[in-house]
Amino acid sequence: MTTSSHGLLRAAHRAASLTSVRLALFGVLALAACWHSLSLAGGMNDFRDSHLLDSYEDAGTRSVTHYGQLPLWNPWSCGGQYALGSPQTRVFSPTVVLSSLVGPRRAEPLLLWVFLVLGMEGFFHYARRRTGSALGALGAAPLFGLMGFTALSWAIGWLNFAGFLLLPWLLVGTRRVIEGKLSGVALVGGVFALLLSFGGTYPVPMGALFVALETGRALYGLRGPRDMARRNRALWALGATACFTLAACAFRLWPLIETMRSSPRVMAGTPGNALEPLAKMLLQLPARSGYSDPGNFYFAPVALALALPALAFARRRALYPAIMAGLCAWMAAGYSAKPSLFAGLRTLPIFETFRYPERFLVPTSFFLAELAALGLAVLLTRTWRSPSKWTWAAVAACAVAFASWGLQLRAFDNLSRWAQMTAMPAEREQPFAQARGNRWSQGHLLALNRGSIACGEAWPVPMSASLRGDLSAEEYLEEPSAGTAKRVEWTPNRVSVDVEATRPTVLLVNQNWHPGWKSSQGEVVSRDGLLGVRVPEGRHQVVLSFLPRSGIGGSLVSGLAWAGLAFLGWRGRRGHALRWPVAMSVFSVPIVTWLVLGMAWHEPVAKAEPRNADGSPLTVPALPPQAKAVDTRFEVPVELVGAEVPAEPDAEGILPLVLHWRTSAPVPRSVGVFVHVVSAEGQRMGSDHAVVGGTWFFADAPRDTLLRDAFSLSTRGWRPGEWKVLVGLWHAGGDQSRVNVLEPSGQPVSEGRVYVGTFTVPRNVRANESSVNP
Repeated sequence: MTTSSHGLLRAAHRAASLTSVRLALFGVLALAACWHSLSLAGGMNDFRDSHLLDSYEDAGTRSVTHYGQLPLWNPWSCGGQYALGSPQTRVFSPTVVLSSLVGPRRAEPLLLWVFLVLGMEGFFHYARRRTGSALGALGAAPLFGLMGFTALSWAIGWLNFAGFLLLPWLLVGTRRVIEGKLSGVALVGGVFALLLSFGGTYPVPMGALFVALETGRALYGLRGPRDMARRNRALWALGATACFTLAACAFRLWPLIETMRSSPRVMAGTPGNALEPLAKMLLQLPARSGYSDPGNFYFAPVALALALPALAFARRRALYPAIMAGLCAWMAAGYSAKPSLFAGLRTLPIFETFRYPERFLVPTSFFLAELAALGLAVLLTRTWRSPSKWTWAAVAACAVAFASWGLQLRAFDNLSRWAQMTAMPAEREQPFAQARGNRWSQGHLLALNRGSIACGEAWPVPMSASLRGDLSAEEYLEEPSAGTAKRVEWTPNRVSVDVEATRPTVLLVNQNWHPGWKSSQGEVVSRDGLLGVRVPEGRHQVVLSFLPRSGIGGSLVSGLAWAGLAFLGWRGRRGHALRWPVAMSVFSVPIVTWLVLGMAWHEPVAKAEPRNADGSPLTVPALPPQAKAVDTRFEVPVELVGAEVPAEPDAEGILPLVLHWRTSAPVPRSVGVFVHVVSAEGQRMGSDHAVVGGTWFFADAPRDTLLRDAFSLSTRGWRPGEWKVLVGLWHAGGDQSRVNVLEPSGQPVSEGRVYVGTFTVPRNVRANESSVNP
């Protein structure tokens, strides 16, 4: 019996080494995981985030199929936005080809299947290099490839998070680069370009983080004196890879840099997860219905037993994945961990935009799967050496791995069923026009060929306050008496208008202005953020075309990068040895081209006007008459100039508050605002916030400018009577300590907060019918 089991293991090992057999297995597993998703292909996901994100793909596909244009400009969202510069769009990914062929909603489950297969195959290659065992790597691959978060992402419209499944390919490519292989350069650069184009707001920076760690791990292994030549070659190869990757990503990276410079994405708060909820997210089997945290990142708990042989018999090789799994879990705890590793990460550029630390459970699962693969490999190796002693242990471990596949499939199916699917709305062919819209139902608007001026993006899109959803014509003259304007042709990237002007005037288009718009007649201008063209007197056909510098220039740079890679590959096939200094020079050409284009081709910047959540300006020239002067200084260079506290809440129990701040020097990024609202009996409510007006940390706010920080409190359920408002600063992103208030003499005030006003909660049934703690 032992002999037959041993033979069966060897046959399984040989099968795992065959690419065709392995891909067939992964394809079947992915099909089983996606079966429910595929059965819903073509339906509309009615979850609010899906309406927003899927509408981007719908818009891009419409540009390609209806108008025969590249999806550069998206007129259907937020009054018009630069599609390439919007972080969460995936309209310039190769996947848009499939979306255009079969429709974006039918393409989604097919893409999900492709990413699952890629994730399992990528993990196989990564784990096989780590463990030396094809069967061990095969047994653990579905543990990562079928992780629960991918299913959840599809169910709620976050398909771009499927990019996490390409993490092993990045690490495999990094290793190949260090070994001096040009294929590694293509793999690293190609995967990063795909992730960026696929809207990988989290997979890209997290992937870069783990590539850096993998690089450090590999270079540490070349630390000996005999390895100096190999280490130098590896450093040259890494430098060439970095240049190629930047250039290969320029088609998407340049527009994103342009957008983030003009409209930075601000994520504040101190999110955290306690140990028990984290464990449930990772190890508890998710339910079939409802949206809840348990099981969102499911990793079959029985598979943890596979890590035990690795920790017992291969401690040295198990050390790195074990440490990395622990560090990722620590990161996933966010600010609940003391000290907080996540808080430290958020001090770095790009990572400061991270909002959800629990997403680090994805790499936690990755490194736990590596430990499982190593544990299987250890037992299989001992089986080859001593069949009579270890065969049954190896067979039992394979059975555990197989059972884990079943659990992963069950969890994936359960999470897929959280999708809120409805029938697609019927399309109506009519001329494009803007509508007031609803950011959580944009899928219905696209079917009507209507744009939405209600924007739900997570970054401040530069939007004109003059956008209208009730115009009889989308193109009109600023001065109606100056003549007439009539639409001739409308497409997403091109608008033609016949203008007959009795005097020089401005043609207005009911979309946002962007510097990428160019006109055949006159000068393109911004009219309060609205797209406009100065036209001279007379009859003209004004043709507006969207030709963004960053999109055109970035595509040219990326094309040069791939041409350089093809040139080096061609040289290699002709027998020329790959010299990394030469490769570095070749990949420097597109980078230099990028710099030259950036300096020679100037464009203005479309900046979002900073506003509070209520739409009021964030900066004001002076303290308004209704505000109470406070004039309080703190130990950091921040001054509370004044405050506006109304006498009582409105009829709905809402109390609008306004604080006026001014900074005079650099302020630590950790500093935020706390607001204590205290009753006569000592009951305390609050409204703490780390970002002024929902836009700036104090560290980023313009200095010597009066900042109007407007926010609201709901007083429903509060005790009627008088309440005092006390305000102060604290290190919201640090040790949670208060910032001292300074007396005029410069001495700190022990309480660390200042009184700014009083209001009264009336005895009003409507305002106090329910209890809400702000």
